[in-house]
Amino acid sequence: MSDHKDGLGYSIRKIFIALLVLTAIEVAWGMSIPHTQRFFLWSGLLLCALAKGLLIFMYFMHMRFERWIIWGLIVPTPLLVMIVLAANMPDTSFNDRRDNPVGYRIDATGNVVNALDPAHPAAGLGNPHQHAEAGAAEPKH
Repeated sequence: MSDHKDGLGYSIRKIFIALLVLTAIEVAWGMSIPHTQRFFLWSGLLLCALAKGLLIFMYFMHMRFERWIIWGLIVPTPLLVMIVLAANMPDTSFNDRRDNPVGYRIDATGNVVNALDPAHPAAGLGNPHQHAEAGAAEPKH
């Protein structure tokens, strides 16, 4: 790795060592915190991942040296992602009135079956003409 320095004095080698140390901290944290304390486990791992992501974003993507116009385009992006996810959440996550659980499908007889159950003939991809063979009416065009 080259020891490239800019006018502000940062070194790519220093950033690499910081990323290596943060990775070692993540591994040690994951091995030392009991898995029963999930909040502390995940919070530490997420903080280390955030720090590593910021180092990569600021130095290797050269965002530390960009002007305000680029930051004005980058900063609203996470907010927009959160808005889109929050707008879709009522339909996808919190809908108790769904007809069938995720991973289930309706077979030719109208019964709800597990799509991963290999014992059921309607499991998997199945025959696309299965409904027509079972006596269902053909769709009209």
